[in-house]
Amino acid sequence: MGTPYFEMEKMVEEGKLWWRSSNYTLYQDMMRRVTAIVREQWPEMEIYSIDESFCDIRMFKNHDLEKMAIELRRRILQYTGIPVCIGIGPTRTLAKVGNRIAKKYFSTGVCVLDNEERRLFALEHLPIEDVWGIGPKNAAKLIKIGKQTALDFARINNFEYVQKRFTITGLRTWYELNGKSVLSMEYFPADKKGICTGRSFGQKTDSYAVIEDALCAFVQNSAPKLREQGSLCGQIQVFLMTSQFEVVHKLKSAAYTIDLAIPSNLTQDLIHYAVQCLKRIYKPGYPYQKVGVFMTKLTPAAAGQLYLLADNEKRDKMLRVSKLADRINKAMGKDTLRFAAMGYEKPWMMRQGFLSKRYTTRIDEVLTLG
Repeated sequence: MGTPYFEMEKMVEEGKLWWRSSNYTLYQDMMRRVTAIVREQWPEMEIYSIDESFCDIRMFKNHDLEKMAIELRRRILQYTGIPVCIGIGPTRTLAKVGNRIAKKYFSTGVCVLDNEERRLFALEHLPIEDVWGIGPKNAAKLIKIGKQTALDFARINNFEYVQKRFTITGLRTWYELNGKSVLSMEYFPADKKGICTGRSFGQKTDSYAVIEDALCAFVQNSAPKLREQGSLCGQIQVFLMTSQFEVVHKLKSAAYTIDLAIPSNLTQDLIHYAVQCLKRIYKPGYPYQKVGVFMTKLTPAAAGQLYLLADNEKRDKMLRVSKLADRINKAMGKDTLRFAAMGYEKPWMMRQGFLSKRYTTRIDEVLTLG
C-alpha cells in the first residue's frame, strides 16, 4: 500500500501483479449498491467510509445474528461480486475487531463476539497496531511497555493510567475493548470542518498556466460541497509539491494561506483567492507533481454577516446562480457548466492508463456477452 508504480513496474511486466488506476466513479457506485443491500436488512446504518459501515442491530437481538450476517454476506456477493467481512460486537470497536478477525480466522467471513470466550480470542489475535483508535504513536508506546495485542491493552487495570498515557481517545478505545459502549452511532454525518481537494498530475510540469488550470478545477469541485452543507469559507490554503522521489531539486513543497475579508462560498471568490495564493508560492523551473486547495475556518451560511461596503444584493444573486449551476451539473454531468479559468485541454489530468471500466454508470462501458 502506497508503493509508487515505478517501483513495482517489473512485477507487472512479469505478470505477478494486476494493476488498476483509481476509479472513483466505480467505487462510489459500488459503495451505494452495497449499502443499499445492507440497509434492506439492517436499516439503522452509519456510513463510516467508502468501504465501511456500522449498523445498530439491537432490535434484532432475539434473532440468530450469525445466520443473518452470513446470509447478508452471500447476498452482497451475489448481487455485486464484492466479498465482504462482517463483525458483530457489543461496541463499535469490538465490531471492528470482529471484522478484522473474520477475515483471517473465520471461513464464513463473519465473526460474532457474543460471549467472553470469543471476545478474548479476538483480542488475543489482533496486533495492537491494528486496533481502531490506537494509531501509530500510541501503538509504539504500548509495544514499548510490552503490550503487543489488543488483549494486553484491554487488561490494563487502571483507567487513569490509560487516559494519562494515551489521551481520552485511548481511554474510549480501552472501554470499548472491554465491552463498555462509549462511541455512539452517527446517522447523519457532521458538517466538515475543512474541505481539501488535490490530485497528482499525470506528468510533472513547471508550467504556471497548467498548474493554475488544475487549481481552479479543484476549487470548482470544492465550492459546491460548501454550498451543499450551507457553509462559508473563511480561509484558503494552497499547497504545491514536487515529487517526493525527486532528488535533483531541493524544493519539496510550499504553501500559502489567505484569510478571506468576507467569508464566501461563491466559486468566483474562492478561485480569486486561490490564484493569489498560487502566485505567492509558484517558482518557475521546478517539476511540480501536485497542487491542492484546503478550505477551512468554515462558518454556517445562515449566520453570515452582511457588510456595509459589499454589494450584498449582487452576492445573493450570484449565490442563486451558483446553486442553479450545481443542480445542472448534478443532473447533466460534472462540469457541464464551468468557469473558463479551468481551461479545456486538462494536460494535468491523471493518466489512469490502467483504468478499469465503469461498468455500472457508463452505457458505453457496460459488459457485453458475445
